Amino acid sequence: MIACGAFADLAQTSRLPSPARLNMLHAIPTPAKHGAPTPQRQLLADAREVEGLPAALTKLQSWSDDWLARATEGIRPGASPTDRSLVAIPDVGPACEVLLADQLLRDLSPDEREGLLAWIRGQQDPSGAWLDLQGRPDLSLTAMAYWARAQGGDERTSESMVKAVRVVHALGGAQRANFIARLWLAMAGQIEWSWLPAIPAELFLVPNSIAISPARFSPWARGVLTPYLVLAREKARLHLTDASELLVRHRGQALVAPRLTRATLAGDLLQAFDRAVKLSRKLPRGPLPEIAVRRAARWIDEAQQEHGGWFSVRPTLLSLVALRVLGARSDDPRIRRGLDYLRRARGRVVIPRGVGAGREALAQGLGGTPMAVVVELIGTRPGGDATAWLVRHQLQDVGPWQARTDAPAGGWPLEAGARMHLDLAATCNALSALGRLSADDPSAAPAWAAIRRATAVVLAMQEPDGSFARFERGETDVFMRRFPWTDADLLAYGDQADATHVRLTASALVELARTGFAADDDRVARGLACLERELDTHPGLDFVTLCTLARCAGALLPEEHRMRQQVEKRIRSRQREDGSFGDLLDTASGLRALLELGHVCVQAHRAARYLVAASAAGPERFAQGPARSPGGFGLSPETLDLSAATREALASLLIYAERQARVTELRA
Repeated sequence: MIACGAFADLAQTSRLPSPARLNMLHAIPTPAKHGAPTPQRQLLADAREVEGLPAALTKLQSWSDDWLARATEGIRPGASPTDRSLVAIPDVGPACEVLLADQLLRDLSPDEREGLLAWIRGQQDPSGAWLDLQGRPDLSLTAMAYWARAQGGDERTSESMVKAVRVVHALGGAQRANFIARLWLAMAGQIEWSWLPAIPAELFLVPNSIAISPARFSPWARGVLTPYLVLAREKARLHLTDASELLVRHRGQALVAPRLTRATLAGDLLQAFDRAVKLSRKLPRGPLPEIAVRRAARWIDEAQQEHGGWFSVRPTLLSLVALRVLGARSDDPRIRRGLDYLRRARGRVVIPRGVGAGREALAQGLGGTPMAVVVELIGTRPGGDATAWLVRHQLQDVGPWQARTDAPAGGWPLEAGARMHLDLAATCNALSALGRLSADDPSAAPAWAAIRRATAVVLAMQEPDGSFARFERGETDVFMRRFPWTDADLLAYGDQADATHVRLTASALVELARTGFAADDDRVARGLACLERELDTHPGLDFVTLCTLARCAGALLPEEHRMRQQVEKRIRSRQREDGSFGDLLDTASGLRALLELGHVCVQAHRAARYLVAASAAGPERFAQGPARSPGGFGLSPETLDLSAATREALASLLIYAERQARVTELRA
């Protein structure tokens, strides 16, 4: 069970001042100029110009504490969704699905229903579309948002609804939307089940050691496709409002069928295989399909976690629908625990863009408060109750992530109460926070024991190519993904070369370096070689990822190393005339990268001055233009991380202040 009192203590601790740290900053003397400035005198003169640094750190620490309080609100049981604020905001997709599923689950209160509808309405672009987090019109989001609004009673003839239908038609019709949108259309009887990919039920009887076994799918994919097998076999039917106007038809009024495979020879062969599987369902196949469905149902029971949900919100929602289809009553304990989990994943948000930009609404998150975010916020004040909380939430139970990983439990999960799934991103952040403890801290001994266990987990999560997996080894290299299936991305968690895995690999190597691993260690060397390949083959890496690579290079590579010099050159070339590197997150990341490369230089001073000046505008400035975080799952690949700029600015300025204090000591 999640201890409510622990979070109250943690939130209270996070608001305590840090006088020693701030006094150190106030004590930095101002050097006097004597004659021609030497390089050291010039550096100190530039540092003197960063006025207001202690005040900026005080503000940023206070805002970070506020974010931590919001993050822990989302973990406390018993609180109403309207009493919580989300710190990781997804697109409108999960809110749409919750509204549609409520026709069966009947769990939303009137206030929750209206709050979710306000979130969906407010996100609509004036063009009529709903945009993805990159700002592009999204067919699936637009179709689902229109349908959810219609289900909620919005007038279909209104201008905004008519515009939405036009956008859906212009993008090819709802039948060309992603797998999840088509699944809901099939459950509502709007399209044929044959317009969804065929998964042979016997696949779930394949031993886990075989490459095509569902055990080899990413954990998110298993959480979606297992209940999908039950829903497809039972031809689940939900009585939802009509959405036929979203479908594109031929002139003879027949619906235009979607293509389930890519337009290649291999795709044509797979399309034929897909048809054969669907045809075989009409033939006698003995008891195997029923045995497979029972096994899938048993997996759904076993995969429900301590917090009441499954891997995240969408697998939870589909598992609840599957349980109802299998005959579970609304008062079934599994149903009630799952619905409580969905409610805890909701919270207040300020609509970032669209016709309702700036207004407050209720959003459905992708899951509970991300442990990686909570841990990073804790990292600004390690020690005491925060350290005890971290150690207490370290994984102690055996989970499916260990099936292909030779390591005991010891990392940190995706969210509090998710005892079955490791999250290496949260583990790396926790290692970073615990690594800042001083030797005389009372909580140092249990923290170091936790660090030893977690370090073994990090090493065990390395893939053969040198990169690191986030949830399970092999999560990006799923055998069945090699088929030209249009929905193949369902089976894996991203690619080995995507931003998430590149950052994860760099962060894992930084934490290994912190515990004493050097570049000549074979495991570290393979990781560095992997990063160097990605740097050479992907010159367009986003700036935050590039800065994470710089931190890794600074921790492990000598100054003359080609990779380190290449990364540093790319970062330095991005600085603008005003001292920034782009938005506030980019600027904070750039400053931290330069510092961890060992440079307290003019460019670092300019970036620090920019961040200090920005802090005078208030916390809203740091939440504007929030960072896109590639930390979502499956068909919701990104979230808006509103606290990222505050966290990174505080961390970078703390490092900057400490480096400046060292320079002052050397001068003295």
